[in-house]
Amino acid sequence: MRLLAALAPVALLVAAPPLSGCGGASASDARVCAGAGVCGAGYCVAGRCRPADALPSPIDARRVLLPPADLAVLAEDAGGAGVPDAVALGREAGGDVVLLLRFAPDFGAGAEIASAFVVLEPTPGAPPAERAVTLEVARILEPWRSDTATWGRQPRLSLPEAAAVVRRRPATPLRIDVTPLVRDWARRRRDDHGIAILAPGSDAVGAAYSMGVSQGVGPLLEVYVR
Repeated sequence: MRLLAALAPVALLVAAPPLSGCGGASASDARVCAGAGVCGAGYCVAGRCRPADALPSPIDARRVLLPPADLAVLAEDAGGAGVPDAVALGREAGGDVVLLLRFAPDFGAGAEIASAFVVLEPTPGAPPAERAVTLEVARILEPWRSDTATWGRQPRLSLPEAAAVVRRRPATPLRIDVTPLVRDWARRRRDDHGIAILAPGSDAVGAAYSMGVSQGVGPLLEVYVR
């Protein structure tokens, strides 16, 4: 199964391509965006308004891709156990969704994290959301396992904050900026147990992303390291 390959904690080192901008609607949080013309003199890349002279992926950094060491999908209105082929984030009928991700990074001593993103690949052929959906991220504060985590048995999280806006069209990979969380891993805090992505069920359709079970590559952590 592709999921087993996706969960292997093996890093891939590849060249660092420039990140492209996003298009769509702006979010209520001034730091989060999904379109051109909403960031004043700056620009919108990977869901964040950035200064015109700031590069989200420095040209002198190497790009590291990490599959999750463990992955769980917790849905308020769960239709079954296990990780589904795809998850419709923001779909009202499915209720709120919490995506738990744990990674096993090894960037080496003295590594500088320039930027980091959780990357979700859209499910081919899935209909677009009816409107932009704002996603939040939080730090997972206690140990968890995918075989025991449920909606009613979730690990504690830090206070969530807005991190990305899912635009309606076109269906392109979604990059969620998690740079502060990944930088904190270098401190080896005992209450760091991964990243949670939270999606409120507020759209009739939602945005479907592959979990890598039978198609697609599933979630990845994209880190730019110096």
